[in-house]
Amino acid sequence: MTAPRARFHFISDCLDAKTTIVKVLTVQLEKEDTIFQFPTEYQLKEHHRKLFDTSVVRNVTKSMKTRGNFRNVWITLINELKDNYLDEEGNVCFKGLYLDGAQACVDPNPTAPYIPKSETFENKSLHSMVKDMILDKFSGKNQNAKIFLELFVQECNRLRIGNPHFPQVLKVFLEGPALDWFLAFLKTHTLSYPWEFWQNSFLDTFSEIGWDEINYAYTFRYISGPMLDYALKKRNLLIDADPELTLNSQINFIVLGLPAQIRSRLSKRDLNSIDILMSHVRQLEGLINNKNKNTSAIEHKRQLQFSNRSVSEPCPFCEEIGFPNRFHSGNLCRNRTNSKQTFKNDKIKMVNNLEVQDSISSSDESKNE
Repeated sequence: MTAPRARFHFISDCLDAKTTIVKVLTVQLEKEDTIFQFPTEYQLKEHHRKLFDTSVVRNVTKSMKTRGNFRNVWITLINELKDNYLDEEGNVCFKGLYLDGAQACVDPNPTAPYIPKSETFENKSLHSMVKDMILDKFSGKNQNAKIFLELFVQECNRLRIGNPHFPQVLKVFLEGPALDWFLAFLKTHTLSYPWEFWQNSFLDTFSEIGWDEINYAYTFRYISGPMLDYALKKRNLLIDADPELTLNSQINFIVLGLPAQIRSRLSKRDLNSIDILMSHVRQLEGLINNKNKNTSAIEHKRQLQFSNRSVSEPCPFCEEIGFPNRFHSGNLCRNRTNSKQTFKNDKIKMVNNLEVQDSISSSDESKNE
């Protein structure tokens, strides 16, 4: 009877900021679909001495110098290895514990190395990863760092991106002062530092919101444009300023920032959710649009009346240069500039004539003397 073979999955991880270790995460028997996962407390080398003493695993350990690397290797379970990982009936068992299944699947090629989903990021570029993540960029201005970081981690977990890759993915979603912080931290700590170091530094730098940001969030009001855009932005600002702000308070602050004629049409009794408020605000968009249209029509009518009144009177610029009874708008008169220039030149001529007369008079007086 041939000895059974098993595929072990190894990964390099961090023990602390400077130490990299190799862990064994899963085991899968040959020609079996189920992959069994070792408990977290039994993944280190000291728990698998016989396994790590084999020549295959020693070579695997030497080749995994960078954090986040992984290897899948086949090991023949003989002698003590068989006793360590199988019971007397051939079931997967470790130190008397029957392991939980990590994944159940039908593998058409059982000899191919198993690559867990969490590591598929290595085969994807940052560009393709960014397209899959749903997250706005963080600049550190009027944004809540804690909420942003929670959303970032959620998106990474959704796409099964491992912790060792978090820092380089984070850079894609930073801009402005936040990007400057990242570059400075990278120069002093490098990407080899665990994610916890990056996370703590990020929160220490950007988690405190100043009074200017809080004041901006609470005093932000509707001025122009779609009211729904205002309401959505106002809510985001309020959540960033105070994530624990109650739903009722959010509704109150959003409504208080609306124009008076809009507030008067919103019944407080009906506004028991954000969705209902947004629906009512959108329905009242027509009031603002009609007001803008009426204002434009009144302004156009006023300009037309002023233009007609100007045409019914003689042009003052034409009269100044000797062309009376010309009826057209003074703003459109082509003699407007010429009239001003003529008036200016006349003044200059008067001044020059007076100076000449004074000089002649003084010369005549000197002759008479």
